[in-house]
Amino acid sequence: MKKLKKSAKISGEEKIKVQLDSRTIIYVKNKASLNSWLSRYPNARVIS
Repeated sequence: MKKLKKSAKISGEEKIKVQLDSRTIIYVKNKASLNSWLSRYPNARVIS
């Protein structure tokens, strides 16, 4: 039986969608987290 993925729920806050590579998409809460991920993954791009 497949496990269900948990959806990203950040209530009441703006979330930033980031694509790290061709298969990995994450949501971050703030600009500090975004900068941290972008430093680790130089080819990452902000989707929304």
